[in-house]
Amino acid sequence: MPEPRDRLPLAALGFGLAAALSSWNPLSAPFGVLVGVVALLLAVRALRRSSGARGTAAAAVAVSFLAIVAASVVLALTAGVGRELGGTPVVRSPARDEVSSELDRAAERTRAARERARTELDQIAPAPHSAPSRDERARTR
Repeated sequence: MPEPRDRLPLAALGFGLAAALSSWNPLSAPFGVLVGVVALLLAVRALRRSSGARGTAAAAVAVSFLAIVAASVVLALTAGVGRELGGTPVVRSPARDEVSSELDRAAERTRAARERARTELDQIAPAPHSAPSRDERARTR
């Protein structure tokens, strides 16, 4: 009976090719890294173990390594590593004094309603110890 061929190098090469094919897309690049690492481990094991299919095992090591590198680069570029954001921002952030003046205007518009609500609440159940409101703190300064 002939000795069965070692299929580990072919399996490692197959997994390496699957990793290489899935390493180009940002959605499948994590799968490419994971399968590439498994394929690399299988390829190294096949390279150490087999004597007849060393070429296939060496090709599996190379393909797996390149798939891991390619998928890692795709993931890094997708995350924005090495890129500077240029141009005008999509959403302009307002200046601090602009925000402060807008909040002060909103406080003035709603002051009467807030005071009316506070007096109604105090008539229902007076608070035993309440902290001063923002308006009261601003008046005492």
